[in-house]
Amino acid sequence: MIKSFGIKNEDLESNIFPNFYLFKQKIRSFSLRTDITSFSLGDKDVLEVLTDGEHAGQKFLQSGALFIKNSCVKRYSINEFDGFYISNEKNNLLKRSKLVKEDILFTTIGYYVGVSALVNSNIENANINQNVVRMRVNPKITSPQYLSCFLNSKIVRFQIDNLFSGNIYPLLTYPKIKALKIFIKNKTIEETVTKNIIIAEEKNIQSLMLIKEAQSLFLRSLNVDFDSIKKEMFFAANNEQFTHEDMMTPAFYFPLYAKTTNEIAKNNHVEFLSNLVDFENGDEVGSVNYKSYLDRKEGDVPFIRTSDLINYDLDSYPDFFIEKSIFKEITQNVDKEEILFTKDGKIGMVAMTTAFDRCILGSGILRIVPKKDKINPYYLFIALSTKEVGGYQAIQRTVVASTIPHLREDRIGDFSIPILKDQVKIITLTEKAFALKNERKKLIEDSRLLIENSLEV
Repeated sequence: MIKSFGIKNEDLESNIFPNFYLFKQKIRSFSLRTDITSFSLGDKDVLEVLTDGEHAGQKFLQSGALFIKNSCVKRYSINEFDGFYISNEKNNLLKRSKLVKEDILFTTIGYYVGVSALVNSNIENANINQNVVRMRVNPKITSPQYLSCFLNSKIVRFQIDNLFSGNIYPLLTYPKIKALKIFIKNKTIEETVTKNIIIAEEKNIQSLMLIKEAQSLFLRSLNVDFDSIKKEMFFAANNEQFTHEDMMTPAFYFPLYAKTTNEIAKNNHVEFLSNLVDFENGDEVGSVNYKSYLDRKEGDVPFIRTSDLINYDLDSYPDFFIEKSIFKEITQNVDKEEILFTKDGKIGMVAMTTAFDRCILGSGILRIVPKKDKINPYYLFIALSTKEVGGYQAIQRTVVASTIPHLREDRIGDFSIPILKDQVKIITLTEKAFALKNERKKLIEDSRLLIENSLEV
């Protein structure tokens, strides 16, 4: 439906974009309503802290203090497994940007600026780069849960997009951040959203803890002394190995990867992954069909790319959405209990779908659909999510085409999967974890809709 509205001559500015004036009218109307509490982030006493990360480059290590890049911050989630760490000594020196529980992270640079997530107990004491700010809101003004959720709303997205009309590479400076208007319909809605997000974060932490417990149990049950397998840096492959294998990359014969797989097979019954599952590929719908977070309708579905897999889950509010009609045409029919595995870009990331997920998967993601008469989906997810099984075998079989890493479907089918006799506890733990993830998604969705719908009444 086409919307029309008028602007007085005296209200015209140099900006020629209609959305700019629609935005001004909408924000003005919210600000004038007596039934809505409104404030700007820059108003006195609203923010106790507003600071970005260290601007100097960091030396990254294999372990230490977690370091959060702006690409790790998604709407309502922070990637805990991106693999960037700095020394604990360096982290303690960077006090200004060291994270505290219930800080709000907000991305400030690039095309997809203005994404917010809340710091939970898993992330506290981590540090951030210069492309993210951390905010600490005065609890007398509002809760961090409500503010973080509101910053992900269409209302704020609308404000941000109109701050950058015509800009190629937007940057959210402090003055721009402070200019953002926040609205609260009433105390009941604020309290409901706050409670929902607190419970959602608790479920997030619980689910990751259960997955970690299941992974540990799985690895212990393999009866392999992984610590005894040394990471040799110099090695050679003999002629006989080349006659039996068709991979010519050094990584395939790297002793840490090859010996780990061999030791697992020595102590356990193993099966090729291709015998246990069906493979389905994602689709590239074309950028012409992408809809932004602001432009999407409620019936449109998330378009999931490799960068949208996070914390063994998929991002329900990614950068792009696809119209419902295209979703129906493509008929991917993604169902719950499917394992998603990235085969392009950052290879080997694993996630599992839940009943909540309704999406279109991009071509860089392989759908692994377990044959349930042969293997339990939750058990297989745990196996593939460990570096010793899924991670090492993915690295072994990855090739670089031009400059882009790629892992072919048939190579993934060659993965060796250990089949433990006793899988019950592993499955039970993992089922609980993904039930919690499903509940978390519902709570976040309820909160998002509550905020956006309340202001339109």
